[in-house]
Amino acid sequence: MSVPERIPAAVYRRQGRVEVEQRDLPPAGDRQVVVEVDYCGVCGSDLHLIVEGWGHPGDVLGHEWSGTVVAVGPGVEDMAPGDAVLGGPEPKCGTCRPCREGRPSQCESQDRMTGHFDGAFATHVVRDRAEVLHVPAGLDRRAAALAEPLAVALHAITRADVRDGDDAIVFGAGPIGALIAATLVARGHRVTVVEPAPARQELARRLGVEAVVEPGALPTFDMSQVDVLAEHPFHVAFESSGRRAAMESAFFQLRRGGRLVLVGTGIDPPRFDPNRTIVLELTVSGAFVYDQGGFDRALELLASGALPVDVLIDDTEYGLDGVATAAELLARGEHAGKVMIRPNGTH
Repeated sequence: MSVPERIPAAVYRRQGRVEVEQRDLPPAGDRQVVVEVDYCGVCGSDLHLIVEGWGHPGDVLGHEWSGTVVAVGPGVEDMAPGDAVLGGPEPKCGTCRPCREGRPSQCESQDRMTGHFDGAFATHVVRDRAEVLHVPAGLDRRAAALAEPLAVALHAITRADVRDGDDAIVFGAGPIGALIAATLVARGHRVTVVEPAPARQELARRLGVEAVVEPGALPTFDMSQVDVLAEHPFHVAFESSGRRAAMESAFFQLRRGGRLVLVGTGIDPPRFDPNRTIVLELTVSGAFVYDQGGFDRALELLASGALPVDVLIDDTEYGLDGVATAAELLARGEHAGKVMIRPNGTH
């Protein structure tokens, strides 16, 4: 298959500004593959980097991708040109205590979350074979590009220790919140979604959740009400928007012994009443990236047909020149589902 020497890529320049530029494409090295990118989802972290200006000038963003192998380097024997693949997790050390305990998200040898990023908002990527997974037979590449955010959602559910009979409240029906809600509905749980944007409210309803509520409709309590519960409290709450008000509101919706998992990142930290935490024995925890084997479980779930993929993925697609626009509209809640970038052109 033909492999170009130079490729177009969407390059972050400054807050709100992404430009398509030509970049050199290195050949596949030892144990590497070159992949033509078919789909790359716009992630919540991309919104922070592009819309809020957290990015580093010169970076190519995008990490939720699927595509087609076009070349393999020396030492690659289990992939060939034409194979359908997707980006998987970076291998961890496997020897530190968190890795031995099956918690790769906390590997003690992983790199810091700083520095240059060379992502998949480009027509091609070069990756180590160990970071690339085969798309299961029968699963199309568009759906396969949901595997990474679905693995994040599954890890949040693991961290919440969701049990049979638990009901859940999910704050934010963006891509991660929607995937959490869809997975819990598929598993038979009662789910309430809190979302202000009309388009995402409608998406949540299409997922089959029990209720969709406005943020302002939920109760809050002061320090004199440490043991007063909401009229309809929940066993578990997930906060996926990264907004301070949502985190604090989620905390108040828990029943005794309830668990709140923070999934969305933000720059305005919340305040929780420690006395309420003590009296009600509440648990507040975070969820970062994936479970051990999270991608395999995500791909299995996508291939099973249990999730409404056509609801979860937005109908609108963008080329490389639309990355900044897609990020801005997602940040405003004008797109409901996961938005896909088609580096080699849209339908």
